[in-house]
Amino acid sequence: MKSTPFLVLGMLAVLVAPLAPAQDQEAILKLKNQIIDLQNRGSLGFKDFTLCSKILGFGSFVALDRAEVGQGAELEIYYEPVNVYTNRGKGLYELFYTQDIVLLSEQGDTVYEAKELLNFHWVSKSPVFDLYATNSLNLGGLPPGNYTYKAVLHDKLKDAAAEYSLPFTVRP
Repeated sequence: MKSTPFLVLGMLAVLVAPLAPAQDQEAILKLKNQIIDLQNRGSLGFKDFTLCSKILGFGSFVALDRAEVGQGAELEIYYEPVNVYTNRGKGLYELFYTQDIVLLSEQGDTVYEAKELLNFHWVSKSPVFDLYATNSLNLGGLPPGNYTYKAVLHDKLKDAAAEYSLPFTVRP
């Protein structure tokens, strides 16, 4: 039997085709690990720390025009933690961070404090890149005035911390 170049190429394409997706996945995993390396070297921090009227999901929120809320309102905050350390081992990816809040008066006195208000510990077979968090705090009977909302992230795997302060006003 005499084979033609087209038949040989066709058979070769059938044999190689199933390998392409595996090669693509290998290249994608390599890029993901490069991203993790960059994030692991970076400084822990906050992105898009915003006082909101509504939070819908990742990157989707309605920011308040001014950092002002009415007395007795619910304070809604959206942010994205950046450069949270990812531990890799045994085919798994692990992230572990907590967040404290401190509410300060205009004079700098602590009005309210909550340790580990947020506790995020995630282990999976796929890395997680896009993180967001929300904080909700009922201001109750807090009198009108100027305050500062301070968030403190603690990366439990990297033993690092980052702070972000947001001044706001409670109006009558």
